[in-house]
Amino acid sequence: MSCALCLRVPRPGKKPFMSLLSATYGLLVLIAVGLCAITPLRLRGLLITGLSLLFYAWGSLPHAALIVLLGSLVFLIGERLHLRRSPALFVCAVLLCVAVLCGFKYSVLLLQTLAELWPRPDLARSLSQMAHALSLSLQIPLGISFFTFEFVHYLTDIYQGKIPRPSAQTSLAKRLCDFFLFALFFPTLLAGPIKRYQQFSPMEAPLWQRKPELAEGLWRILIGLAKKVLIADSLATITLRLKAPELVTPPGLWLAMYAYAAQIYADFSGYSDVAIGVSLLLGYRIPENFRNPYVARSLQDFWRRWHISLSSWIRDYLFIPLGGSHVPPWRAMVNLLLVMALCGLWHGAAGHFVVWGIWHGAGLALEQLARKLRGKTTASPSALSALLGWLWTFHFVCVGWILFAAPSLKAALTALARMLWLVR
Repeated sequence: MSCALCLRVPRPGKKPFMSLLSATYGLLVLIAVGLCAITPLRLRGLLITGLSLLFYAWGSLPHAALIVLLGSLVFLIGERLHLRRSPALFVCAVLLCVAVLCGFKYSVLLLQTLAELWPRPDLARSLSQMAHALSLSLQIPLGISFFTFEFVHYLTDIYQGKIPRPSAQTSLAKRLCDFFLFALFFPTLLAGPIKRYQQFSPMEAPLWQRKPELAEGLWRILIGLAKKVLIADSLATITLRLKAPELVTPPGLWLAMYAYAAQIYADFSGYSDVAIGVSLLLGYRIPENFRNPYVARSLQDFWRRWHISLSSWIRDYLFIPLGGSHVPPWRAMVNLLLVMALCGLWHGAAGHFVVWGIWHGAGLALEQLARKLRGKTTASPSALSALLGWLWTFHFVCVGWILFAAPSLKAALTALARMLWLVR
């Protein structure tokens, strides 16, 4: 999955990428924190940039070269946009970033779809064989989706004037280092959160003078590891039932659904906690990614609490440019379906991820329609309506997790049918 809830299993013969739970990653963190503690502030960014590039190149040197090349182009185009806001240059730069992402993540899905739709059997067979061969050989650069989102944000905010033009006293080398520090910052490479360039700045005091941040960082790392090891990994054997629902009883599938809801939250929020904690030790505060999402009383509230950096990115760079809520209701609902379908496709290049996105888009659209029909009200919700809102939201999200966890759309529909005792 692109969101890096789980790291990809390396193919035989391929050097495994270091995990957040590996001794190698822990050693890297200790080295980085130790060196940052004795490095002057003016050199700290350069040090972390170098360590981050080493971290990424450890997994794949060609992919590191690709990201550096793409990042350099984005930086140079951004410098140009600071001088002259050219719509054509901006659009071409964004399309370049999206094209790189699509080339790696969605080329196999495109070939498979063409093979299924192509009317001539001989060409369809050739396309299917090409897709199979490509799926075996193609290595997707780690974090390519996160890079794309942050590059598009960087270009868009420069074009819209939200990132101010750098002062003449700041050298080109310093600006380049700051940009790659933002892009390659190793605590967020594996699982986010998605950062914003304007908010990414160092704390000036050295580590020993930042005792509150030191304590908070260590605590967040401990909490994150506990979520991952004690909760997420412990539930893994139960959630595996969703991979083969035809072999599981209906009560077993209900249990697996609830277990997966707990597992995916503990897993992903645990990674985010570790990333936030390590960042604090290095002198950077990155955005929160989760705020008790399962207490939400509406889907809109859920997406304000779940994977906040992604949902806010989708809102700011997809939904609002399409008109947001300042369009006719029917169009706002279509926009919700579209952006959530793209959100699902971002999580994985498969039909069940797209359906998961449409599921949430449809739920958000229904809630928006219900609010329109109710009209504006200032009355506080009753305890009963709050409870019903929570039950609706929690179970709507849990049913969606079946689409997310199943290996295919067919398996997800089989699980749902068996859970409702519609099939044996």
